[in-house]
Amino acid sequence: MSTLTPEQLVQHWSAVEEGAGQAIDWIQSTRENAPRLNAEADSLIYKLRRSRNKARSLAQAAEKPMTIGFFGLSQAGKSYLISALAADDNGNLKTCLGGTRLDFLKHINPPGGGKEATGLVTRFSRQAVTRDERYPVELQLFNEVEIGKILANAFIHDFNQEKIDWQYDEAVVAERLQQLSSRKCAMPVAGVTSDDVVSLWDYLLRHAENSQKKLATSFWPAAVSLAPWLEIEDRARLFSILWGELPELTEAYNRLARTLQRLSGAQTVLAPLQTLVQQQQDMLVQTDSIINVDMLERLNTAADSRIAVCPFLNGQVQPLVELSLAELTVLTAELVIPLSEPSKEPLFNQVNLLDFPGYRGRLGVESMDEIRHAVNGDGANPLAQLLLRGKVAYLFERYTDNQEMNVLVLCTAADKQSDVRDVGGVLDEWIRYTQGADAQSRQKRPCGLVWALTRFDLRVGQSLSLGESLLRQSWGDGGMIKMAMTERFGQYPWMQQWLPGQAFNNTFLVRKPCQQPSFLQLQDNREVGVQEENREKLLLVRQTFIEDDAVCRHIHQPEAAWEAMMTLNDGGMRRMADYLSRVAQRDMKLQRIAEQLEDIRHELVENRLANWYQQEGEQASAHKQRIAGDILRVLQARTAVHGELLEGLLPARRDLLDLYMQELEPAADDSASSPDSLSETHTTAHLGVGLDIDLFGDSRSGASVATDTVAAPISPSGNSRQENHETAFARRATHFWINHLRTLPENSELIGQLAVPQQIVALLVEELITAVQRMRVEDQLVRQLLNTAQAGVRREKMADRQVTRVLRVLGDFTTWLGFLSLPEGKRPLSRANSGHAIFARPDRQALSWGNDERLFRLPGQPVSYTAFFIYDWLVGLHEVIVENAGHSAGREISASQNERLGAIIRLIKPPISE
Repeated sequence: MSTLTPEQLVQHWSAVEEGAGQAIDWIQSTRENAPRLNAEADSLIYKLRRSRNKARSLAQAAEKPMTIGFFGLSQAGKSYLISALAADDNGNLKTCLGGTRLDFLKHINPPGGGKEATGLVTRFSRQAVTRDERYPVELQLFNEVEIGKILANAFIHDFNQEKIDWQYDEAVVAERLQQLSSRKCAMPVAGVTSDDVVSLWDYLLRHAENSQKKLATSFWPAAVSLAPWLEIEDRARLFSILWGELPELTEAYNRLARTLQRLSGAQTVLAPLQTLVQQQQDMLVQTDSIINVDMLERLNTAADSRIAVCPFLNGQVQPLVELSLAELTVLTAELVIPLSEPSKEPLFNQVNLLDFPGYRGRLGVESMDEIRHAVNGDGANPLAQLLLRGKVAYLFERYTDNQEMNVLVLCTAADKQSDVRDVGGVLDEWIRYTQGADAQSRQKRPCGLVWALTRFDLRVGQSLSLGESLLRQSWGDGGMIKMAMTERFGQYPWMQQWLPGQAFNNTFLVRKPCQQPSFLQLQDNREVGVQEENREKLLLVRQTFIEDDAVCRHIHQPEAAWEAMMTLNDGGMRRMADYLSRVAQRDMKLQRIAEQLEDIRHELVENRLANWYQQEGEQASAHKQRIAGDILRVLQARTAVHGELLEGLLPARRDLLDLYMQELEPAADDSASSPDSLSETHTTAHLGVGLDIDLFGDSRSGASVATDTVAAPISPSGNSRQENHETAFARRATHFWINHLRTLPENSELIGQLAVPQQIVALLVEELITAVQRMRVEDQLVRQLLNTAQAGVRREKMADRQVTRVLRVLGDFTTWLGFLSLPEGKRPLSRANSGHAIFARPDRQALSWGNDERLFRLPGQPVSYTAFFIYDWLVGLHEVIVENAGHSAGREISASQNERLGAIIRLIKPPISE
């Protein structure tokens, strides 16, 4: 358990936030006189802004009570679970708003007919208080950049991207940026900060990576610095690139952002009771309830109405602001329901519940005109349909990013399959954030994902007519488990390995009692026993269930789960409530937040800022020896995937082609590629090529090794070299490559493939980047590209040639580590090819002819040239790292700048954690 209190965690996260901000200022003031820092400055600032966003979110999460989320592919099952767990002794969810006593299920929750799929999150809390009796309904709103996320989500997922009539055009984007740059205001315009834009960028990288690649090198870096200085209308034009410049979506951003501006950017507003219910003829009706998705259909129509709300800012209720009711419905992320009566389950008197709206199927249309047909509604509002789907999808992602809930009840129906296909990715992200990225991390705490197979009475009822053979087919990999769990989620590693050697199995069977199932007897609306005529068949159904391999794999103690589901007048709720009481503990939430605090401190300090900081008294050579040993010990056991490692070190050809085709500016601070937001994965077993060689002995014995540098330096080109398009491309390509290397420790797919710890990849990357600078690889690129442009050759054709030249230089570096240009006598000795220097050609084996002199005998042990190369590469890497001593990035930093950086590092990560 975490030993840090919520107050301490808030303090530590606030220090990370402050330190990240100071580090950004330090980079901006230092980069001009530090070439290597300048090459990495943009991606480093991007990382720091992401970290600052996370620090804010987790500081807020640490302050909030423990929260359980309910997320349903089975909407009806989810609603039942919430009412059964959180209700009072009479089975009601009672609240008192503005002096009016209401039952949520009777008065506020939308009626049937599909309307139960609301467009907002409902928070049930017994800690919430009414701030103003005249305006008792508390609503949490999106901010401006979140409107951009919703619109981008709708465009990416509701439009067929292969057929829609819009293509990204680099020239059009460049012209748009130039136009908007001329319209910058003298002061920042409230509503969006640079950190907000990075949040938008990060969101789209994580959820629509392919569509963002072309934006990464030009649009996003410009947008981060430009957006805060633009008026709302110009910001809408800037961000319209993200939703295909559809005028309806751009105008929606413009209108909604202006509404937020009139609310002074308040994240909380207080609304009158009529936003939920109204009194008509002694009855409470939901005529204008914002919880009904139908309210969205009134957007931009004469049917819309106006309503006055009070912004709540800085702990004070502000003056009334009038706005459109439909716009308020769009902008509302959360409705807070303060429950007035104690829960029959003591746990839910201290824990908040979040009810997420059910996911909607995505449209896949080619134009706005097709939306009405896609939703089978001639009177449907196309904009409202897009906003609803984008908003509902974003809501769960939003609460995941903010880590609002560390326990999640996921409801899937046991008797039918959901037609929603887009849930797996967001659930996977929630698991990585709150439970842990791998099985080793998840074993530190009880499982916070509670899988509820609802409507189980219907499943059992359907099974009563089946014979034994069909029953055995109906449960496992070909039946219920596949339909409800593995078909949608089986591709995610956590489903097959939640804990080391154990599949996910925290699954509960749930049914709603007293629903007149065919196998139970009812008396006075109470279950009194099993029907005699079904008793024998039920025993067979149970037996086939508990004997199924997939059931035993994914349902812990299937016998106990079955018996709990069959418990009269309970249906499995007692067993689930008991488990939630054990897992929904605030200490477990704080423990996970504390783990992430240490992770982000390590990432920012050891993996990033410490690379530029020079500590006094450190023995650089001994330190490099230790680093080399740490890296080689891991890579020596992963030689079977060495090719994948070398491939991962190089940037993609397509990315370099895109970089070449951009109009390049000669400024030194051009931005490079951005890191993806991916997390580390676990290491696995030995991956070798069959040689057992000691790489840690005296590698220099018997060889004359150059001690001043590994590779012959390339002479600097000097100030006279021509700064044309090709030499600028060489510089940009080097910066792009360095920043590509920086992303590798966060590339979970590559790390999983290599089975190498994240920290080892980070150390390797740092040493390779130091070697790139030390060996002046950028000068090699300049020499390759300088004066190669040919008159009359189209730029598109030159691009392919120049990128080939760049990849040849980069590939030579990663393959031979600079040793191929050295004489063999100046290279380290090979440990695999005895008697030779690394990367030297092995001796030819003498031929042994047979008696008839027509066939020669093969040697008993074949020569493994692949193993020779890999182990020579590892020996060469060791030498490169040792030679990096004295060439660290911090050597270009002045003493005063170094002192300031040291203070920033100590702020982010104090020498002794409190």
